Amino acid sequence: MGETDWLALVALLMVAVLVVPAALRRNRGTVLRNAALWLAVIVALVWIYDRFGPFGTRF
Repeated sequence: MGETDWLALVALLMVAVLVVPAALRRNRGTVLRNAALWLAVIVALVWIYDRFGPFGTRF
């Protein structure tokens, strides 16, 4: 991983530290379900982009 990748990861973790506690405090029953759905959507989009995107090295 390059320096830019590490900085992006740290920024993502910092945002998660700020957002996750507030989200969990609001709706305990539906938050985990919604988070799992959003995580699945994001993972699918990243996989599709990696597989078919312009920067893939699979050709």
